[in-house]
This record gives sequence, C-alpha cells and structure tokens, in this order.
Amino acid sequence: MAISLHARVSQQVALTPQLQQSIRLLQLSNTELEQELAKVAEENPLLEFEPNPEIESNHSQIQAGLDSPQITWSGGGQQSGEDDEDWTEQYERLAHQQTLLEYLQEQIHLLKVEPEEQSLVAYLAGCLDDRGYLPESIESISQEISLEIGATAEQALLRASRALDQLQQLDPPGVGAKDLSQCLSLQIERILQGTALHQEAWELALAIAKDHLHKVGTRDWLKLKQTFHKTEAEVSKAVACLRSLQHNPGAEFEREVDQWILPDVVVKQSQGQWVVNANQNARPKLSLNNEYARILKESGNDEATGALKQKMLEASWLVKNIIQREETILKVAKEIVARQQKFFAIGALGMRPLVLREIAEAVGMHESTISRVTTQKYLSCPLGIFEFKYFFSSQLGSEQGGSVSSTAIQALIKQIIAEESNKKPISDSSIASLLASQGYVIARRTVAKYREALRIPAVHLRKH
Repeated sequence: MAISLHARVSQQVALTPQLQQSIRLLQLSNTELEQELAKVAEENPLLEFEPNPEIESNHSQIQAGLDSPQITWSGGGQQSGEDDEDWTEQYERLAHQQTLLEYLQEQIHLLKVEPEEQSLVAYLAGCLDDRGYLPESIESISQEISLEIGATAEQALLRASRALDQLQQLDPPGVGAKDLSQCLSLQIERILQGTALHQEAWELALAIAKDHLHKVGTRDWLKLKQTFHKTEAEVSKAVACLRSLQHNPGAEFEREVDQWILPDVVVKQSQGQWVVNANQNARPKLSLNNEYARILKESGNDEATGALKQKMLEASWLVKNIIQREETILKVAKEIVARQQKFFAIGALGMRPLVLREIAEAVGMHESTISRVTTQKYLSCPLGIFEFKYFFSSQLGSEQGGSVSSTAIQALIKQIIAEESNKKPISDSSIASLLASQGYVIARRTVAKYREALRIPAVHLRKH
C-alpha cells in the first residue's frame, strides 16, 4: 500500500476574540458598558478603571431600597438563620440576573462542533433581540462576516446557516427565529420529536403555524376547517396547542429596571448649524496600569511574564475597542444630525425621511453595524434626550413631488387632534382630508395606524 502526503487548502471561519469583543461592546448602552468594564477590570490587574460618578450615584439611589430590606424576626426574638440565607440568595439574584445571551453562551460552550463554528453560533446569539428573535436576515449577516473571515458570499451564507441551525436547537425553544411563525414552528418540531402525545393535533398546529397563522389572528375558523378538511373540534385543539407555546422565548430573561439615561453625545447650535460633540461625562475612564506591568516584568518569573503578556494583550484590545466604539458612535451621530438639521430647529414636524442604509453608505459600514450603533445610544439636545433610532423613519410622498417622514406626519396628526373640539372630535377620514389639503395624500387606515402608534383613542372615545 502506497503512502502519500497531500496538501489541502481550506478556509475556516475565524471570528477573532477582538472582533467578538468589538461587536459586543458596540451593542451595549453606557450603563451596561460601565458594568462590563468594572467586571473586566476586576479580572485583569493591568487595567485601571474609574467608575463614572454620575452612573455610580444613580446606582446607589436605586440600590438604597434593596440594601435596607424589612427584616422578619422569629418568635424567640432572634433573627432566623433561614431568613439570613433567603436574603443572601435574594441579594445574589438582585445583583445579577442571568441574561438570555449568557444563558445561550453557557450552552454554546458545550456544543460538540469545531471552535470556528462555535464562534459563529456565539456571534449569531449576540445578534438576537430581547425577545430571542433574529431580526436581521441570515443573508445580511453572512454578507457582513464574509469580509471579516475572507470567505466568499456563498461560503459565508452556508456556514452562517449551519450555525443558525445549531443556535435554534438551544434552549429556550424557539430562540433564533426570524418571526412568530418560525418561533412556534421550532417549538412544535421539538415537541413532535419528543412525544407521541396528541401527535395529530401538534401536526395540524405545525401546518397552521407555518402558513396560516394570520387566520388564527383573525379567528377565521371556517377557513382553517376548509383548508385542512378538519372538524371544528380538531381545529380548536390545534389552536389550543399554539396558544400554549411561548411567543417570546426571551420573556423569562426580561426584567424591569429603573431607566436612567446618560447621553452619548450632545447636540448644540453653533454659527447657525446644529453640531454634535461627544459627551465627556459618558466617556469611560479606562487605562493601562503600566507601573504594575513593570513590577511584574521585573520579577523574573517566566511563568508570570507569560501570563502578564496575555493580560497586557487583552487589556490593549479592550482599550482600543473602547476608543473605536466612541469614534463609531460619534461618526454615526454626526451623520444623523447633519441630515436632521430641521428637526433640531422646529421639532418632529421637521423630521426628514432617513433609513439605515443612507448612514451606512455615508460612513462606510454595514447596515447591521449601524443598527447596533443606533440601539440604546442617546443624544441630548434642547428638545430633550432621544435614542438614535428615533431619527429613522419611512418616506411618504407629497403632491409637490417631495417627501416627508412618517414621524413628521405623526406630529401633524397629533397637532390636529390637539386642536380639535372636545364636543366634536375629528375622525380619521377628516384628518386624512386635512392632510391632503396640505399636500400629503395619506390613506385613512394609515392615519388610524399612526394615531394608534401615538396612543390616541378613536374618535368616539375622545368625545366629552
């Protein structure tokens, strides 16, 4: 038997730790970033981190109510040891409640796949929203990572799709779905694999979830019976199965917290223009402890020196990624402010149509990156504090051939209703007519949709 050697070249997905860290930091709000840096600084002696006094002060106020609990005393006049243990457990839960991402990361580390694929699954987990859904298309994500891993578009899509399959097998069931239909389908498929109980009902529920979920929303039971040739009892049983499922896989990880916002940037008027500057109070005070590094280096311990180099490398990555995060946020904020000058002058009525793609092209970044930058990032201006996402809205046409943002139309609707008579409130149709007289041709149902988005009651409920 002949033995021969063959060289083979293959591409591997390699999302570097630096890249993963950069993406994670970009998604964090200022408060979350503060917590992340404090945690990292505890683990790395080469990092010097000084907590932001404004955030610390806010945390202290929130924590004050947690640090002075009502103590329950036993009948014997001494505090119960069992109560002590209960309070300790409560403090631990209050100090840190596991997030959906952390829960998924624990499972991802146990996946029996190649490290490169494990890394990609972790990347997709970081792209999930609070519900546990994947709002970006897998095609968009694969396009983004193909540049980073040096793979072709086809290779990146194949590997991203495979990683998504892995993610969707994790708990909670339904995680990684693109929409409610897929979320329910993933849960049902897992149920069908694990039990034979009510098999027919679950199979019908799966068929409904995949292609006919809208009929459940409209309670069109007759159409469902006709489509699947089933009795009313069989359809009812399948719908009951659907309603027993979790529509929001991330629900158990949601928590209500006191929201306190420290703006990332500040917008002020200068020489007739609205300009944006970084908020110096929001800048993390993070630096390298060179003195401590020098002392360790002079110790002469080779093992310590090796560990030191790794800690120094990790610290340098973090500092660079923090700087890059600040630069990216400021760059995106400047582009938004440049396009929304009229908003800062007159408010929502001056909002112009704007989409993520427009900013992405201007700064030379991917749309998904812009989406991360505009989430939980805030700007302060004379009109108040606004999330970056607020400045993005769809475009509506006008009779003059121009365009107006949906935000501006909502502001007009709000203004019209604010000026109406309590005894004779104006209907959605009349609002549509008034807007048309101003050159904005908007359908009545669109007016109703915007009115509901503004949480303004229907005409018959506004009459006094």
